Amino acid sequence: MPNFRLGLVSYFNTAPLRYRLEELLPSEIEILYAPPAILNRLIAKGELEAGLISSLAYAKNQKDLALLPDVSISATGRVGSVLFFYRGPLKALSGQTVALTPESATSVALLKLLLEDFYGLKPRYCTGRAGPQDAGYLAIGDEALSLRKTPPFPNLLDLGGIWTEKTGLPFVFAVMAVRKTAAIAFRKTLRALAEALYLSRAAGLAHLREIAEDRPPELSSAEALSYLLGLEYDLSGLKQEALRVFFRHLARRGEIQEFEDLDFVELS
Repeated sequence: MPNFRLGLVSYFNTAPLRYRLEELLPSEIEILYAPPAILNRLIAKGELEAGLISSLAYAKNQKDLALLPDVSISATGRVGSVLFFYRGPLKALSGQTVALTPESATSVALLKLLLEDFYGLKPRYCTGRAGPQDAGYLAIGDEALSLRKTPPFPNLLDLGGIWTEKTGLPFVFAVMAVRKTAAIAFRKTLRALAEALYLSRAAGLAHLREIAEDRPPELSSAEALSYLLGLEYDLSGLKQEALRVFFRHLARRGEIQEFEDLDFVELS
């Protein structure tokens, strides 16, 4: 019976990371696919040993979680699938209601930071799909890719692009987090998980054209390939610094406790 539970997101943007993963993983690892918000809750409750979770969820649960080295879903500049659609001039959003996807805590926190701190706006927020009374909508993942073709509102902000424009840093949307108790109890399994992820990612990045053919129906092959080429899956030193900067902003805003530093699983 599998006894190590791994949570993954099945969005198109994770396809290069998942390219050969299931065949490479040892049999004791069971995979659960779910949206980021669900994985965030499951790992916080101890119902997953590891998971690809929102970077915000890692920060909120830093005492219980550590990072698997060098794995993320990130971008330097425009990401294409974390999009804020809105009507009218941006400065007119203060006092108006914008709707937020329920699927990603990190993207919601990033949008609020950008609108309120970087643009000086004070909109109201609601969770769920945008209604006729709303002035904007935040979408992520495959839904965002679909809405690019039939946008609910005429104007658009790519949150990854705005973050890089304002800070000069990449943005890390998701990380591979491990419960610290699992890091102790499953040392050998974690080493096998890390090896499988690194090999799967390398194979996926070498076969992006093939992956792009298994694309969401709204995208052409060229659009899918362009989108995948804009994504990054490492957690380099610069991306670690980007996480620290984001977390310092969130702590200042009172959304997380003061962040100490990134904590990584020891794989040796």
